[in-house]
Amino acid sequence: MKNSISSFVASGLVSCALALGASTSLLAQSRAVAKADIPFAFQVGSKVMPAGTYTFSRDGQSILALNGTSAQAHALSMVRPETGLNAPKVGRVTFNKYGDHYFLQSISTTDSATAYQCATSKQEKALIRELNWEKAHQVAVNVMPTLH
Repeated sequence: MKNSISSFVASGLVSCALALGASTSLLAQSRAVAKADIPFAFQVGSKVMPAGTYTFSRDGQSILALNGTSAQAHALSMVRPETGLNAPKVGRVTFNKYGDHYFLQSISTTDSATAYQCATSKQEKALIRELNWEKAHQVAVNVMPTLH
């Protein structure tokens, strides 16, 4: 009995170590996509992000990390890559605006023809219903020169 408990605990520790190694490796693969000064508060999923300068980094194909300058200005977003024919001439971070609420919608850069589209959050869907399905206004902020 004691050996089975010991092996159970040991296998749990090995699993934790592997998971930590995988997340460390994922962070090491993270690649900066864009940097932009966002002049207004906005939402990513259910999290409200303050106005400020943000670096957007891709973790794999479907996760975008946002890192701002304040301790509260960090979030992850599920994204869907959409590839066009050519890279845009100006990189942009685009938001859907409903009244005074802004929701992160997409990110594109001059380095790639792939734009990253954010999923519509529950909060954004609820606001759309509340506003009787009013269409969003698109607001775009230009990204800073390419990060390397």
